[in-house]
Amino acid sequence: MFVQKLEKMKKILIPTDFSVASLRLVEYAILNNPNTPLNIVLVAGYRLPDTRWALTHFNKSEEVNKQLTDSFVIAKRSLRLEHKKSIQAMSFELFTGNNSCAFQNFLEQSGADDAIIPKAKSLYCKNRKWFDTTRFLKKNVNNVTEVPVERDEELSQQRYSLINLLNL
Repeated sequence: MFVQKLEKMKKILIPTDFSVASLRLVEYAILNNPNTPLNIVLVAGYRLPDTRWALTHFNKSEEVNKQLTDSFVIAKRSLRLEHKKSIQAMSFELFTGNNSCAFQNFLEQSGADDAIIPKAKSLYCKNRKWFDTTRFLKKNVNNVTEVPVERDEELSQQRYSLINLLNL
């Protein structure tokens, strides 16, 4: 009888600015964790409203949906279809704090020990309500992998693997 050894699901936090370029970090996670089921959590920073009315009417899903472009949704869907054996789950989480202590609480609740972040500043938040969580991930997560990612269209076609990174 052949018994396949199942790997434990790995939860990986990845910062996002809701651009197609930010999904390259997801692809890196998939290609460099073969035969490992992945739970990908796309993390975005969000500044909570400062009025009581706005705060009581705040809806995380609604705010995330406002940021999703057609191109991002299509790219995310095709990534999930192409790697459906690897991606067990892919979700969004909003970090609404503003310091490392709050982020450590966020990490504790997420249960993730791994993160993949861009090596250089490549995420851009066009709305002042949103912010890049890369620095919080880099400072507070135990296992952080930094990946060279640029916003160039030329790199959008590049696939990441350990071999490609050695050639950069």
